[in-house]
Amino acid sequence: MKNVHRRNYFLFLLMSCTFQVLAGPKTTTEFIKVDQFGYFCQSKKIAVIADPQVGFNASQTFAPGVGNNQYQIRRWDDDHVVFTGTLQIWNNGNTHSQSGDRGWWFDFSTVSTPGSYYVYDVANQVGSFRFDIGDKIYDEVLRQAVRMFFYQRINFAKNPPYVEPKWADAACYGGPNQDKAARSRYDKSNPTTARDVSGGWWDAGDPNKYTTFTFDPLLNMLEAYRLNPTVFKDNYNIPESGNNIPDLLDEIKWELDWLKRMQDATGTNGFMLKVGVDNFNEVPALPSLDTRPRYWVGECTSATITGAAIFACAGQVYKSLPDPALQAYGQDLIDRAVKAWARALVTTNNLSTFETTCDDQNITSGDADRDVEGQLGNAVAAAIYLLEATGNNSYKTAIDANYEKIRPVKENYWVSYNMGVSFALLKYAGMPSATPAVASKIKGQKANMNYAFSINNYQNKTDLYRAFMEDWAHHWGSNNIRSNSGLLNLDFIHFGINTSQHATYYEVAEQYLHWLHGVNPLTMVMLSNMYNYGGEKCVNELYHGWFKDKSDWDNALTSPKGPPPGYVTGGPNKDFSVKTISPPAAQPPQKSYKDWNFSWPENSWEISEPAIYYQAAYIALLSRIIAAGGTACSPATGLHDAPRLEERMQVLPQPSQGAFTLVYAANEQTPCRLNFRDAHGRLLWAKTIEAAVGNNQFELSTQDFPVGIYVLELLTNDGVGVKRVLVQ
Repeated sequence: MKNVHRRNYFLFLLMSCTFQVLAGPKTTTEFIKVDQFGYFCQSKKIAVIADPQVGFNASQTFAPGVGNNQYQIRRWDDDHVVFTGTLQIWNNGNTHSQSGDRGWWFDFSTVSTPGSYYVYDVANQVGSFRFDIGDKIYDEVLRQAVRMFFYQRINFAKNPPYVEPKWADAACYGGPNQDKAARSRYDKSNPTTARDVSGGWWDAGDPNKYTTFTFDPLLNMLEAYRLNPTVFKDNYNIPESGNNIPDLLDEIKWELDWLKRMQDATGTNGFMLKVGVDNFNEVPALPSLDTRPRYWVGECTSATITGAAIFACAGQVYKSLPDPALQAYGQDLIDRAVKAWARALVTTNNLSTFETTCDDQNITSGDADRDVEGQLGNAVAAAIYLLEATGNNSYKTAIDANYEKIRPVKENYWVSYNMGVSFALLKYAGMPSATPAVASKIKGQKANMNYAFSINNYQNKTDLYRAFMEDWAHHWGSNNIRSNSGLLNLDFIHFGINTSQHATYYEVAEQYLHWLHGVNPLTMVMLSNMYNYGGEKCVNELYHGWFKDKSDWDNALTSPKGPPPGYVTGGPNKDFSVKTISPPAAQPPQKSYKDWNFSWPENSWEISEPAIYYQAAYIALLSRIIAAGGTACSPATGLHDAPRLEERMQVLPQPSQGAFTLVYAANEQTPCRLNFRDAHGRLLWAKTIEAAVGNNQFELSTQDFPVGIYVLELLTNDGVGVKRVLVQ
């Protein structure tokens, strides 16, 4: 029966292709902005239509059809009109100062049937990018976002089948005087200072590792799992996949194991601060070729407090798993957290004196120190997780004595910063053992925060792009703040605050996600190279030691290999330091972005560098929205919901001239349908071929096609794969 079902499925796909020959708009425009991955069936769905007035694209005017019923929602497969409506002008036609655009909204929330669609402007005969409606629309996006951490692993080989060959590399930083035997930054020539500090992730675009920088990302992802464990799957194609543990936890364990070594290396139960290189020399063509010595900075109060908080939280997660070995692993983490806390009380004189100058930045770069208030805040979070893990009331005493001294309570301003501390405080307020007056103050402050990146701005329609942040929040790493803003709103729901407004909080949180998925002045998905997963205009370049300028991994569209999918960049930065480069300088805040990765003196790291903290915040937001909104309708039918084959496909060479080769690894002998489309989705040719078990090579001609970007679709019994083809 299984084979019959799969053959019928293949016939269905072939029939679907027949009906898709003329699918999609003949002309698309970036001025109609949609979430390029899509919307849940019952979600609020509003496209933003923009006419630029200020900024780098001000000369590209767009006059939409503003008369009655001039906008439509059409099915992608056959152009059938499923909804007709009229634009709503934003703010009486005034220019939105934060984006430099004036605009309109097109509300098509009543369209709820699963499928693939586009927005169509009747007057201009142009359409938007494609988007889906369904309940699985973000699952593959989440998978790719989590896989980012696999590419970031240090001391671990990235080999097929876990990566495509173009992103393969041997283990990095495992050579002499590197992570398995790194020496003290203060005694570099002394071999007796060698310590095993291997494992962990590249922190960002640099291959260094900072204990303090793990606080928010690890707590964000651990709590995302605790809130919605079934959202995270065990099939993300990493070496640990299939071990009955969600792959997110396998990835986090890689970082936790490194942190354990950072604790063991001190011999005091404290934590070392950082590991890395001592110069700004470029990473070679592949990270595995980098032979630079690696060094460590020793114990610091900020690192020890960070480790205590993370281990206390993580220990509870792993202790809850069904595997006895992981249960023991979790208990060990809790025991380590208890010891780290005891050590911190000694080195801080009971949380009264903190070390704030441990990092002289000889290990370049990134200042891993934390100020006094930041360390005290992290200590309160550590005490909350230790109280939760052990029930020992001594931790409660530390919480009650210090919570008013730290942000956000001290400032009574619960905004998109200090997320690990904020979540922990709300957690404490909900514990039965919490001091009632303390719990009441925490919850009361949070209940009054509708004005802080939340409902008030949303209902007042302050932001043309519907995901309000203050101008000052568009700084280095603003995409992190954007994701955190969505999380702020979801926290009202999880902690049962202002219950009558929960539906609106969720709606607001979705808007921050839509902004990151293309409903922004750039019409850009703020993740790298998501073209095979629904993105139509994505981040193409990252400031990253591996995927750097002028390398084979430079650009997703024009380089032979490009960066992997799923990396979240820093985002628009109105404070960009090189004022002669515009964009990103001299732009409205939301347009202060450039898709490039040139190093000094252009300093693209202030814009396009990814980081584990940006990634974790996005994963937390996406997973919590999936859990809340992804069960409202039946799965959509069609190509987007078929099993994916991209990791078993290669298109060589990239770019191609006259012809290219499709390499496909088939699990069985199977008929294959190949569709070749232009950038607008129009079918240029189609053919059926037979694939044998194992690697197959199909030579395909592009001789009659002009220079441009094309799409190759592969449809088999096993599923569907989509690859971009660059023709020169």
